[in-house]
Amino acid sequence: MKNAASPARPCRRRRTALLLSCLSIPGVALPAYGRAVAPCSAPAAGWCLARRIAGSIANGELGFRFGEPLDVDGDGHADIAAGARFKLQHKTSQAGSASVWSGATGRLIRSWDGEWSDGLFGHSVVPVPDISGDGLADLIIAAPHASLDGSARGIVVARSPKTGRELWKRIETESGNLGWDMALAGDQDRDGNPDLFVGAPMEDSGRVYLLSGKDGSVLRTYSPPEPAGSFGWYVARLDDLDGDGRPDLAVGAPFAKDARGERVGTVWALSSANGKELHRWQGTDPRGGFGEVLAAIGDLDGDGKGEIMIAAPGTEDPKRTIPGELHIYSGASGKELRHWSGRQDGELYGRMVVAAGDLDGDGVEDLAIGAPWYRRGTADMVGRVELRSGRSGQVLYEFSGDEADCWFGWHIRRAPDPAGRGRPALLIGSLRHPVDGKVGVGVLDLYVLRRASKGGDHGTTTRGSRRSDIR
Repeated sequence: MKNAASPARPCRRRRTALLLSCLSIPGVALPAYGRAVAPCSAPAAGWCLARRIAGSIANGELGFRFGEPLDVDGDGHADIAAGARFKLQHKTSQAGSASVWSGATGRLIRSWDGEWSDGLFGHSVVPVPDISGDGLADLIIAAPHASLDGSARGIVVARSPKTGRELWKRIETESGNLGWDMALAGDQDRDGNPDLFVGAPMEDSGRVYLLSGKDGSVLRTYSPPEPAGSFGWYVARLDDLDGDGRPDLAVGAPFAKDARGERVGTVWALSSANGKELHRWQGTDPRGGFGEVLAAIGDLDGDGKGEIMIAAPGTEDPKRTIPGELHIYSGASGKELRHWSGRQDGELYGRMVVAAGDLDGDGVEDLAIGAPWYRRGTADMVGRVELRSGRSGQVLYEFSGDEADCWFGWHIRRAPDPAGRGRPALLIGSLRHPVDGKVGVGVLDLYVLRRASKGGDHGTTTRGSRRSDIR
């Protein structure tokens, strides 16, 4: 796969010397709808900033893709893991690195450097429930450009944060770019360990593997029903759509061609058990990158099945003339339920989307949408994140990045409440946020929605009954 297919790499080279004024100080107030987001140490209702994890590597781009925080050190707090895939070794090789920080204190627990020249180790870092037998969460780390016999095959490694040791390693031998995206798949083989969906997209083809969490062996291979470039670019675990008791799989191929030969992008919902096609959706605009990002969300239309969110953020538009779009489709019928567009050309609206829990307390799951190239005045690529109601589609809240070239909202994941009170929390990455005068470093911010009044916590992460009045 050509490196230019990734929007981060060419832009990283193009913008290396901007005069910036972002600071990476834990607890710094960030703007949202013109208001500052207070640190959680200040008494107030609404969203607050609980913790900031700052990278340290110039142009390392901390947090390209990361998973939901889990407790790796046994202190009862979920810990934060991410990688800086562009970390250099010997000043030339983008070998990358991966690290995990304490969710309680922010201290660095453990870090690893990549072993493969230009391997992009840390491109994706996914915490998984215990697979080592020590009762603590472990990490799955991808190096999708790691070479084997001179070809960028890709390697995925499982490691124990407690001991640092390697638990298993999977080296791609048939396709390429193994680990470009990864998602927890549930315990598909019923061995008591969580398994993983792992994408291996190629320019003209691709695969997705179901890997055993226990030892990294291939349990199942998924291929597109017809030739599709970049199949496996993004993968997402879905609800059990076919009724076999296992979570199913969504696969994005944002460069797949239509009947005219245009790269409009295609997304498949597949049975995890046998790869059978359950639904298929196709983009319409060659500039859109339909299927570059996918996510599951709860049952919005009351039919008992969860839905799928598909983004077309517009990364293939060289002139940045479209804002990006997000579609929500029914997991049961496949029909479109909602469709939103960004409000600013070239902002990459939908570059990340995630189910955020029930934020407004109406019993329906809500969502967070990133637009990391949003411009604020003359400041370019500041970034913003919208929180939208799953029931009405109304924008509930909006966060904004600190300053120019921060790329706030590049990646987002739901997180446990660090105080253990069950409140909604989001981990939001600013991929190129400067730190201590270094450009392109990246930071991760943990936001918490605090108790609104004496009536109780405002919003919960518990799914309630679903409304059927969605339009």
